[in-house]
Amino acid sequence: MTTYKLKNPIISFLLVSIFLTSCNGQTSTNQTKNNTNSTSKTEQHPKIVRTQGTQSGNVVCQLLDKDGNLWFSIRGEGVYRYDGISFTNFTIKDGLCNNNVVAIIQDKSGNILLGTNRGICVYDGKTFKKYPVPDTLSITCMLEDREGNLWFGTGVNGIYRYNGKTLDNFLNSNKQEYNLGENYQFILDILQDKNGNIWFSSWNGGGVWRYDGKDFKNFLPSEDYYKANQDKRNFNNPQRTFEISPGTSYSPSQDNITDDMIFSMTEDNLGNIWFATRDHGICCYNGKTFTTFGRNEGFDSRGASAILQDDKNNFWVTTFDSGVWYYDGKTFKNFKENNGLVNNAVMNVLKDKNGNLWFGTKFFGLSRYDGKTFTTFSQNYN
Repeated sequence: MTTYKLKNPIISFLLVSIFLTSCNGQTSTNQTKNNTNSTSKTEQHPKIVRTQGTQSGNVVCQLLDKDGNLWFSIRGEGVYRYDGISFTNFTIKDGLCNNNVVAIIQDKSGNILLGTNRGICVYDGKTFKKYPVPDTLSITCMLEDREGNLWFGTGVNGIYRYNGKTLDNFLNSNKQEYNLGENYQFILDILQDKNGNIWFSSWNGGGVWRYDGKDFKNFLPSEDYYKANQDKRNFNNPQRTFEISPGTSYSPSQDNITDDMIFSMTEDNLGNIWFATRDHGICCYNGKTFTTFGRNEGFDSRGASAILQDDKNNFWVTTFDSGVWYYDGKTFKNFKENNGLVNNAVMNVLKDKNGNLWFGTKFFGLSRYDGKTFTTFSQNYN
């Protein structure tokens, strides 16, 4: 475990992380004074640094834990915990199961669960141990539901639910004509809404699924979406009952979700479900109809990676190539590198307990936005 700390820290920052975990309360065996960056004459702060020699790496904001610590993951670099003063890096040397951490949550008992490409690891505040699921599973996302069941998605095996005794598998033998002929779902995100329904987003053409405790309901784009080849993948799918019509126009329908590849989901304060799509902007579902926000509505980006509602009920949308978009319910505003963002390829966003927003980007980038300025908390390498 390596800690990066200011020699004389002036200010304490709290981070929220999505997609990674770190360990709480572990004693540091090595302390390294980190390079600091001054955004003003009075402010200094630490930065995350590489310890495992990876060449690039996406910073994934994963979790704000119950103690106010922020957790981040970087593929190949393990996890980082930020306590407002310093970053602590945890790797396999500290007992972490695998340095490729993809998902981080905190359970009702306060344990930190870390999903990796070799199963799930648990941190109890002192030590790491294996979670009782097969380490042959490559984890993509996790959620503990209100009953205490652990749900987790995988890349090639659909969804699993663990109730403490048995492990059940879902959406691993699904046969539907739009999903490239594949019988499984590549799940990227899991969400439980206010009504208790559990949503799953697919990244291999399966759209989204809603589970009401008994049945799964699938939400897909309209047939015109596929006839117009909007998925740009299925030219010769033998399971299709229709032919692609080159040049066919496609207009999103209020009766259907706008894309069949969904990166992430969020629920707003009114209970609407928002979807960050691969290639068709963002989409909002009010329980009856879908509303699309794309270039015609001022969101000038192909797709999105994450959506977050802030303390003032405004929305922040991250994108893979056009920075961050702010939406106040009427208009969109764009923030990019020329506004201080560390990189325009933004993977996700997290809100800390003080209302600051943290943005994890490609190429080892981490930015904090305090409502006025962006501050870089990473050694950014292209």
